[in-house]
Amino acid sequence: MKPTVVVEAGIMKILGEDLKHGVIQVQVETLDDLWILYNVLREGDIVYAKTTREVKVGDGSEGSRIPMILGVKVKKIEFQEFTNKIRISGIVVEGPEKFGVQGKHHTLSIGVGDVLSIVKEEWSKIEVDLLKRQTTKNRVLVVSIDFDEVCIGLVAEQGVKHIWESSVNLPSKHYAVDHESIIKTYLKQVVEVVVQTLKNEDVNAVVIVGPGEIKNQLKTLIGENTKLPLYTDTTSTGGCKGISEALNRDLFKNIMGELSLVKATSILNEFKELLVKDHELVAYGVEEVRSAALIGAVEKLLVLDELLRTPDDELRNTVYETLRNAYDRKADVVIVPSKTDIGGELAGFGGIVAILRFKVFKPE
Repeated sequence: MKPTVVVEAGIMKILGEDLKHGVIQVQVETLDDLWILYNVLREGDIVYAKTTREVKVGDGSEGSRIPMILGVKVKKIEFQEFTNKIRISGIVVEGPEKFGVQGKHHTLSIGVGDVLSIVKEEWSKIEVDLLKRQTTKNRVLVVSIDFDEVCIGLVAEQGVKHIWESSVNLPSKHYAVDHESIIKTYLKQVVEVVVQTLKNEDVNAVVIVGPGEIKNQLKTLIGENTKLPLYTDTTSTGGCKGISEALNRDLFKNIMGELSLVKATSILNEFKELLVKDHELVAYGVEEVRSAALIGAVEKLLVLDELLRTPDDELRNTVYETLRNAYDRKADVVIVPSKTDIGGELAGFGGIVAILRFKVFKPE
């Protein structure tokens, strides 16, 4: 079956599905969808998409880029967090015969708004669920401020992007300086960066955190420059450490809803508490989590995205078997980007951890 690529306005939604022939067609809605595609696509899949390719129309003529639809058998997938494209490289298996492109190397560049059809020999349940899941698309700007430092970060499905940070040394009120004027200048600089960031980034809300009253002053000033929802919460410190602390706060969880990064942080914290209090209610490492999933014991599971793309076929198959068993028994599964703080922490537990529904005996 040859997939038909239909380009139309819309959002990443399923435009067509024929699992009998291994075909799902989607349209990318947001940058976060690109990260999901990066985790779903595998070497050997075939991707059909609209692209351009330099060809020579006639003998002796100069090459020109011609728009066409190509089917590319995936060899390599490249994606950098918070960029606006993924690059899918491989061999052309289908395309206009008159241009002689079959068998040639080609790279598809996929971005927001693009439509593509993905053909697999077999779709796993987790791959289908990743495409279909109704994740929130919130992107929240977090400003963490105190009198010593300020950090601005963007929290999205892919993780935390630190946009700007600055250290300051504000004088004490005991010194003979115009303290209020200095604070005003400091806050003005922060607001300018926030306003510029809001112009450059697609943001749904702004959260201002930190100790003391300075965060409330900043909220007032930011409110004069945007109509986005503004929230404040108290943290023990400002700067980038304050952002990490804010991810664990109830207010932030309510704002972000089911955003995977926040959800993963909550699950990992619960896992670490149980690891100390009752280790028979947790499992970590590929083999231990696999064994728990086989008997339906897994309630919540975190897995590092790198394990889904490991070149080790045996390891990758084991991970997918574990995820399928967990999904089949309605476990809550969250895939964690490796290039995040929580991803680094998860890697220390073998890249996969689980909270269990019931105790599982583990030999000492």
